[in-house]
Amino acid sequence: MNKMIKTTAMTLLATFLMGASASSFAHKVAVVNVQQVFSGSPQASAIKATLEEEFRERRQALEKLQGDIRFEVEKYQRENATMSKAQKEASQKKIQELQKALQEQGQPLQQEMQMRQAQETKKLETVIFDAIAAEGKAGKYDEVKPAGSLLYFNEKSVDNITSKVAERVAKAK
Repeated sequence: MNKMIKTTAMTLLATFLMGASASSFAHKVAVVNVQQVFSGSPQASAIKATLEEEFRERRQALEKLQGDIRFEVEKYQRENATMSKAQKEASQKKIQELQKALQEQGQPLQQEMQMRQAQETKKLETVIFDAIAAEGKAGKYDEVKPAGSLLYFNEKSVDNITSKVAERVAKAK
């Protein structure tokens, strides 16, 4: 009985492997380097410029606040020996208030910047994935895989469509 089960299992395994092997020869496969397409796209540069412009004034205000904190800390360190106790306390209080203001303004700004970056990145990812799908259909590929997830692929049997996808993304608006 055991021998029969082993024989049946081996037969099924061999049949499965032969079927998988035969079907893999019938597949037309392509790879695409999504990160390269993303970083090289004109949209990525536009996103960066747009976000820098959008948050410029608030970032400059925070940089000024950081400069004020540095100035007050240096002043305190420089004049600490000659300050009265009341002056020291006033200086420390001012530094703490500036640091609190920096934290209260900085954290929401950072969160908002990250949220906007994620929104814009999501839009560009959609454009890239649409371009990959369009190129996959145009090239009549059975599968398009991300190049970064493959440990090895035979360049002779797999097409790299990164440049074609990048062209499609560049043309998309």
